[in-house]
Amino acid sequence: MCKNEPKCAQCDGNHHSLDSQCQVIKEYKDQLKEDVEDAIQKGFLQRLSLQEKSPVFELCDQDFPPLTTSDNHSKKQWNIAQPRTSDTEKAFESINDNLAKLIDSNKRLENKVDLLSSSMKTVTLDTQLHQAVLADTINIMKDFIQYFIRATLISSKSDRVSLVPVENEFYNRFHVASSRLINGFQLNHQVQLIPTSHNNNIVQTDQQSSSIYNSTQNAKDEAMHRLITWNFSTKDQKLVISLLDEWYSGRTLNTVLEEWEKVGISSLRKQKEYLKILCYNVEGWGTRAVEAIDLVYKVQASICIFTEVGELWNTCRLPHFNTFYQKGTNKNGGVCIAVGKHLKATRIEINIPNTVIIDITGLSEPVRIIGIYWPTSQQRDLDEIQP
Repeated sequence: MCKNEPKCAQCDGNHHSLDSQCQVIKEYKDQLKEDVEDAIQKGFLQRLSLQEKSPVFELCDQDFPPLTTSDNHSKKQWNIAQPRTSDTEKAFESINDNLAKLIDSNKRLENKVDLLSSSMKTVTLDTQLHQAVLADTINIMKDFIQYFIRATLISSKSDRVSLVPVENEFYNRFHVASSRLINGFQLNHQVQLIPTSHNNNIVQTDQQSSSIYNSTQNAKDEAMHRLITWNFSTKDQKLVISLLDEWYSGRTLNTVLEEWEKVGISSLRKQKEYLKILCYNVEGWGTRAVEAIDLVYKVQASICIFTEVGELWNTCRLPHFNTFYQKGTNKNGGVCIAVGKHLKATRIEINIPNTVIIDITGLSEPVRIIGIYWPTSQQRDLDEIQP
């Protein structure tokens, strides 16, 4: 039962544990004092000496000079410059003058840099123009040697008369290249005579013109490369190039159409042309597609029948052909008929594996093409494909 009486935890006396009357506390303090004295004597500890008294603060007039008195009640007239006597205002005025001179110098320097930049842009545009026209001239010379000089050397006198239109065509191409060089050079140097605010737009327009010129020449080169790759005749190559020249030389579509309308419509003549049909057992289109495509272009076939094409028949399509496919009875079967896009082909819908039927129209008489792959495991009734 608690009696509310204090009891020391050190000596069990009737007082608090940290009371100075506690015998244990007294012995601890005496022992601590002896240890401190012994440490001081041995030099482990040092007593703090009393600091000297701080000096008395004395106010001096030089430390805090009095502020200048100003007459805030003086009357000042408006719009009349007041005399400046402050050194700070004079310093600000000097700084403003120096800044004005610096700004004027920067403006003159910027004008010189703009002029130099405009000259550099003109030189760059001239260089690009010369390079483009030079590339065009080289291509014209290459075509001139290939199609005109060679024909002149191997043809007789009577046949050389037919080369006059070819000569005129090359003359026109040289004339166009010369005109583009002269006009582009004049346009580049007119940029310097126009205010700076319009220079960027004109330079951009000229760069776009140069870009269009380059793209036009690239299109002609690409067309010629494709015609040679596809084994087009020299006559057809000349015809396509002349059409491209007319197309790109016209500024608008209307001008091109007007030029073509002047030619008129020639009377149509029936031409006999043999259709080459290629039949080839591919034995897996996925691995032999390149070989099959090369064979098509080598024999110049217009219609191709491929059997045993397999499930990978669509991995590599035959360019410039419309392909019709019918699956087979297993993964290795299947038949494809490829018809050149210059022919009009219509498929006859039937649901017979390994069989494709195509009708070719638009010729002197209709032609029906039937592609069949007949494995030993498939039962057929040929009456099913009768017309």
